[in-house]
Amino acid sequence: MTDLSVSYMGLRLKNPLIAGSSPLTATADHIEDLARNGIGAVVLKSIFEEQITGEAAMVGRYSDYYPEAHDYLHAYLGADYMNSFTTLISEAKRRTDIPIIASINCMSEGKWLEFAGRITDAGADALELNIFFLPESKNEASDKIEARYLSIIDKVARIVNLPVSVKFSVRFTNIFHMLQQAYTRGARGAVMYNRFFEPDIDIERMEYIPAGELSTQAELHKSLRYIAIASSEIPGLDISVSTGVHTGADVVKSILTGAKATQLCSTLMLNGSKVIGEITSSLSAWMERNRFQTIEEFRGLMNRTTRPGDPLLERVQYMKTFPAEVF
Repeated sequence: MTDLSVSYMGLRLKNPLIAGSSPLTATADHIEDLARNGIGAVVLKSIFEEQITGEAAMVGRYSDYYPEAHDYLHAYLGADYMNSFTTLISEAKRRTDIPIIASINCMSEGKWLEFAGRITDAGADALELNIFFLPESKNEASDKIEARYLSIIDKVARIVNLPVSVKFSVRFTNIFHMLQQAYTRGARGAVMYNRFFEPDIDIERMEYIPAGELSTQAELHKSLRYIAIASSEIPGLDISVSTGVHTGADVVKSILTGAKATQLCSTLMLNGSKVIGEITSSLSAWMERNRFQTIEEFRGLMNRTTRPGDPLLERVQYMKTFPAEVF
């Protein structure tokens, strides 16, 4: 009998499957359904910094002509959004026995930090920070942007009495440096990677339109090399794989590179919560075929510590991809 349980940021999960932040983790009913179908943990649908601080579109309408209304709406909307969020945490904890990870999408060190402690009081087991600054100016140096990330991580880790993870982007010159710096500032987990809204162009209407929003299995390849290196370089940081995890095989690949857990989102949206059982069954069957009793027995067997100098892990150009006769 295989044991699928794992430890992620000190939390005990019955399996390495985490439902990532999405509409499916926005209500207690959905979360209860995910738990009933075997999910290991959930990350709540992110509350945005703008929601916490009351920066809704309607606030701006009153700012010039009705300053009193602006102040009232600013305070009311922020409190209302935060109350809804903390109520969801409490309700999810009451109705399930799985870890509940709160999520905040943030871009600054603003007043929203004052509310971070309420997440602990509501019963959340951990906090995931979803941070990304879109570079929009040639005058803003990359080290300044990175310093803003690290300052937020440092402040949040000091304020909340919870394990904190950070959802990172692929768009760093040296992701390993950022992971190490986040770890030294108190982050205990890293989610690799964030999948952004990307625009496309309708060439007939000459308008920006949303590009495809759901991931595919092919996107997992963008993460495997970096997780294999990161889990070797920063072994104390618990890594969760996000984007491209659709099957049991994807979970196996992620754990082989050193990940502690995997986040499911698109496959849940496409296939419903029944896919959780299909993935865990596939994972168990693979472990039995390969005579592994626990997840930890094969975690990291293909990271850089166990495969030092592997050319397929460290080579990034395509010289060996095609046979010589093609050229």
